[in-house]
Amino acid sequence: MEGKLSAICPQDTEIEPIVLTEHDMARYRFSFKKLIEVVRQANGFAGNSYSLNQRVYFVGERVVEGTNTAFILALYPNVRSAEPALLSLPARIPQNCQQMVVVTPSLELTEESIYSKLRAASVFPIVLPASFGKRHFKISYLAALRKRLPEGVSSDVPILTTKQLTDYEQYGYLCRDRLNIPGVSPHKRSNVIFLNSDKVQLGDSLFALLLRFVVELKKGKGGWVSSPQLESEGLISDSAHHQPFSRLRAALKGSLKEKDGKKFIEASGSRKYRISTHPDFVTYDKGKLLRHPDPDIRRLSQ
Repeated sequence: MEGKLSAICPQDTEIEPIVLTEHDMARYRFSFKKLIEVVRQANGFAGNSYSLNQRVYFVGERVVEGTNTAFILALYPNVRSAEPALLSLPARIPQNCQQMVVVTPSLELTEESIYSKLRAASVFPIVLPASFGKRHFKISYLAALRKRLPEGVSSDVPILTTKQLTDYEQYGYLCRDRLNIPGVSPHKRSNVIFLNSDKVQLGDSLFALLLRFVVELKKGKGGWVSSPQLESEGLISDSAHHQPFSRLRAALKGSLKEKDGKKFIEASGSRKYRISTHPDFVTYDKGKLLRHPDPDIRRLSQ
């Protein structure tokens, strides 16, 4: 208006326009770089700070009770999206750090199934207190570091390769279970598989369904197969029913690391299913499978 910017009220034309200045029109955005610098100064962190990905930041490191400790800021809305990235952290931090504190600002992980896996890898998750940013920028981490390891948790966690870590982040696999299909069928319509070294026997129909998931997983594109596609291939009778997937999960559940069939045979929100572990953790004997008496299994093995 008259060469100047003004604010008007569209609901009440009788309110006089307010002339705006350049300061009124300034735009702001939150700077993680500035926040990290403030946190580093408040906590006395050393080393460089840098981004590990769009949601994970290496804030710095310091010696805590004689142990060199890395400090990570991880911004995730839920456990499912956070899990692949957090479990990959041990291979991404400097080798001189024997443990790490991961700050997930408001995502509480201590009561989640991922907590045991994190602790086994010397990863200590914490949230930010309500006072953070109001009175100070200090991170309270000693209580988390001194917390006892959950019962039954092994301190030995397999280290993933860089490629495997990238795949876990990209495709969001939920498990690290190992599956081997030797291709032997000791009894008619009974097939042996080994899940985390446990021997499991499956009937031909469930075995064929599992093998179909293996075939898709080995393509290296996430492993998802839609239920209508499984129906069109004759592997399930009705794509609207979940019984085949429930039966397969029940058969495998007892041999899974977390005893959670729904995580290993994962379902998406769009009627898709997959084996949710890394393709490298799935092996099979193609030669023996090609000699299987069931034609569907032979076809899937080609």
